[in-house]
Amino acid sequence: MTLATKWIRFAFVGVALSMSNGCAYMKMNPPPDSDKTFLAGNNSCYLATASNMLAGAGYGNGATVQARATDIYGDLIANFGTANSGWTDTALTWWLSSANNVWTTNPYSVVTVLGNKSPKNPWANPNGARDIGNELRSCHFVGLSISWPVAGATIGSGGHAITGWGDRSGNSSSVSSNPTVVRVTDSDDDTGGDVQQYTYDTYTNPNPAGANEGNGWYISYDANHPYIKHIVTLAPVQNASGTGEAIQRVTGSYRIHQTSATPATDLHYKVGTDVDILSYNTRVDWMEGVPEIEEENPRRNLQVDWDFSDKTIPQCTWVTITTELVLRMWNAVNYEDVHFTYPAPVENAQVIPWLKWEIASRLVPEAAKIRDVTGGYVVASFDVVNPALAPEQQRVGEYRLVHQYSFTQSPEHHVLRLSGRDGFQIRNIRVGHSYGMLDTAALWRFDTWMTTVGETIDLAGTAKEITVDWTGRLPYPQGEDITGRVREPKPGREP
Repeated sequence: MTLATKWIRFAFVGVALSMSNGCAYMKMNPPPDSDKTFLAGNNSCYLATASNMLAGAGYGNGATVQARATDIYGDLIANFGTANSGWTDTALTWWLSSANNVWTTNPYSVVTVLGNKSPKNPWANPNGARDIGNELRSCHFVGLSISWPVAGATIGSGGHAITGWGDRSGNSSSVSSNPTVVRVTDSDDDTGGDVQQYTYDTYTNPNPAGANEGNGWYISYDANHPYIKHIVTLAPVQNASGTGEAIQRVTGSYRIHQTSATPATDLHYKVGTDVDILSYNTRVDWMEGVPEIEEENPRRNLQVDWDFSDKTIPQCTWVTITTELVLRMWNAVNYEDVHFTYPAPVENAQVIPWLKWEIASRLVPEAAKIRDVTGGYVVASFDVVNPALAPEQQRVGEYRLVHQYSFTQSPEHHVLRLSGRDGFQIRNIRVGHSYGMLDTAALWRFDTWMTTVGETIDLAGTAKEITVDWTGRLPYPQGEDITGRVREPKPGREP
């Protein structure tokens, strides 16, 4: 069995909170959770937090995100031991520069600490809960450091590190106000499952039932609410000076139709791309839950299985699958083997075709010289059609995508390539542009189309190309221009 076809199952046991509310956000689902051995004097919570953050960013050895976190945790314990306490950023920095980091081209290498290490004062940021939420919604990972207030003391006592993964402010691309809860994994606590959820106190006059060290973000971790004293972020190197590595975000949202009179109990699909995936999040809009995910090794594709037996999917229901990938300078998503399963075999079950899209954006190396230059997002929409069916049944899927282009790529010139299963067609192709990342809801509401394609494309043979030319319609920031920005590519070369 080759590495390209070897699959390892990653099963998630459960969570310690209700999954009935549709407002939950998780950066990665399921997330890695490194747990300490419960021995006296084991103070390795900061090592566990660092392990989770690094594994979420794609580091470590192993065939699943949990296996990678466990591998990294072992490396850190071997170096730091378990008896001494420490700081998450110290563990991150050491591991990234150690021989254990065999993926040295992975661009996640920036460590930032916001708040207070000494003295142990609360993090004096009235928008701290919001900022944590937005760090998670970007391409960053977040570790939280907490301490407990002591009545009459000038500073708090003790310390603990946990890994932040989400909140309950929905799957928006950003949050404008402070969320009311934080969702974490914790090396000391797996009550009911790997993920815990805690309520934030108000920033002013927090912890009304217990001790208080002043304004800050206290959470309902226990009766004497601890407070966040600082956060640590792990982020990719990416800047407009042209130095360091770059990353790009890509979203493929596939809306499919359940046509059988028998309600479906499960949904399955394989989703991936052509390069190593740094980080990922895949979800559906039918109900909250946690899928089982198998990662291909190397991690180019994910096999995702959802169990909806507690809320079966009835006939004539549209279900939307949204997958976000963080990649190294690449934009492409493919879905294959997308299908529902049922309590018993179903005749003439709907076939949902394999589908792949890719967008190539013209490289403009001179763009780095432009003041305040930035990238943006290409948005596209199309229908997936089975022409062999009756006219009212032909549309078997709808698709929307978000492609992030870099500051060194033209906002005005792109090529969309579509390929898929023979016998199906693509219709109603529309392409537009956004300067901000779109969440799923905004993506499906988007209607500012700049290019429309009236022709029907058969998904057979080689990939079909749609050229997007917006010359003069999306100038670079500050209205500046550079020589060569709209030059034509040489024949036979990528745009």
